[in-house]
Amino acid sequence: MASYGAYVGLNPQADLVSVKVLDADGRGSSADALAGLQWVVGNKDRYGIRVANLSIGTTDAGGGDPLVRAVDAAWDAGIVMVIAAGNGGPHVSSVTSPGISRKVITVGAYDDADCVDAFGAQLRNFSGRGPTSECVIKPDILASGCGIVSLLSNSSEMSPERLARMQVIMDSYVKMSGTSMASPQVAGAVSLLLTKYPQLMPDAVKLALKHSAKSLNMPPNRQGWGILDVDALLRQKF
Repeated sequence: MASYGAYVGLNPQADLVSVKVLDADGRGSSADALAGLQWVVGNKDRYGIRVANLSIGTTDAGGGDPLVRAVDAAWDAGIVMVIAAGNGGPHVSSVTSPGISRKVITVGAYDDADCVDAFGAQLRNFSGRGPTSECVIKPDILASGCGIVSLLSNSSEMSPERLARMQVIMDSYVKMSGTSMASPQVAGAVSLLLTKYPQLMPDAVKLALKHSAKSLNMPPNRQGWGILDVDALLRQKF
């Protein structure tokens, strides 16, 4: 609305449920993230939650990580969990938790060769690479993560100094880079697929993404299945 149509998400008709687990500076604890995930699962029927995006990550603690168990529980409850791969690349095994989960859809950025973050700092080859500590190939799929325009929080918690350093557009948007900007695009595509085929469960959605992705002929632990192809995803029949 604030951009008069200049900036529109993949599914502008989708209903959004925001669950705050980080502070104004993007910091938080695993306990807060776990509480947020528990709330989502507990309220999925009340609000019709079918897909959740998590643009958060912490050090890979293996399959025993409480965050991994929490996103797996949400997946088993019928919620498609879409999670950023983290910005620790190009190092091997740099995908963050809970993106290391075998079940969830972990999203990297295909265009990470030369970007800047929200504060103008240079980012190069940042997208998290696999494998995980349990030898699982990650990420699963890629989307654009460089110079993405998204909504700017109007929270009074954000300091004027922090705002002054950000790439603000039209007072209501900000340009950012990172896998945290790539994963919501996959979540939006999933919401379109679920609008068309509401009977699909998470495993079927993940398989549909795999079959429709466009390979870049990169190593699996760099690209997963390849780039998100929304048109090919929605052309599939179920």
